[in-house]
Amino acid sequence: MKTTKLIILFILSVLLFSGCKDNDNDDTYRINNVSYPKNAKLKQISLIESIESEKVMAIRSKYEYDELGRINKVSRPKYENGNIEEILSYDTYVYNDENLLEKIMNYHSNLHVGFMNLKNEIYVYNENGNKLKMWIEYPQINQTDSIFYFYDNNQLVRENKFDGFSKKVTTHIKYEYNNQGKSVKETTYLEENDTPTQIIMHYYQKGVNVKSEVFNHHNEKVREINRYYDKNNNLIYLDSKELSLLSSTMSYVLKYEYY
Repeated sequence: MKTTKLIILFILSVLLFSGCKDNDNDDTYRINNVSYPKNAKLKQISLIESIESEKVMAIRSKYEYDELGRINKVSRPKYENGNIEEILSYDTYVYNDENLLEKIMNYHSNLHVGFMNLKNEIYVYNENGNKLKMWIEYPQINQTDSIFYFYDNNQLVRENKFDGFSKKVTTHIKYEYNNQGKSVKETTYLEENDTPTQIIMHYYQKGVNVKSEVFNHHNEKVREINRYYDKNNNLIYLDSKELSLLSSTMSYVLKYEYY
């Protein structure tokens, strides 16, 4: 069994550093009938039935910006029969004097009291503008979790997730990169025994992440995510396919629209 696992890990490593190279001659993930300006601002993300039909099933999020062009609000509306009925929840964004995101405050609709602040994410940075820590506050239950970020040559190489209830680091994620500096592998471990629980591998074409594959702790591929872009590298569709028959997670397709 140990030998089999080593063989599988070797195959994954070969795929990692061969399949993750850019292929400038492949337009498989390019959408030709949609085009937004370069670095267009995201307007809306919708859950759709399929790429072919584009029938909107729900609206995941709508984006608003401040006078400096920064995201200042993300809303999640109730969507029925082609209409937005009400806002179910929203996030507000707060920035510091260095123009770095300082806090995201999450509010959910409550029938009795209006919108309740259920979660806050607070960010701490180093002198290079890299995130060092994220506090995750839950005001209604008086609990705070946190994530610590570690870097090597300005590249994120590890995250430690600290659980505020158990008061210990429960999991950590390790990141690996190719020689172009792109993230090609994320491995999540249980802290208590350093056991890999999930591996995500990323693949690129023409400089953008077009595909991700998710493997479970048995090294079985359980999810495949394909991304499709316009000619200016704006993400247009994300197609996430659940491959495990035992999973309760559904497949889904997202459509991205811009200003």
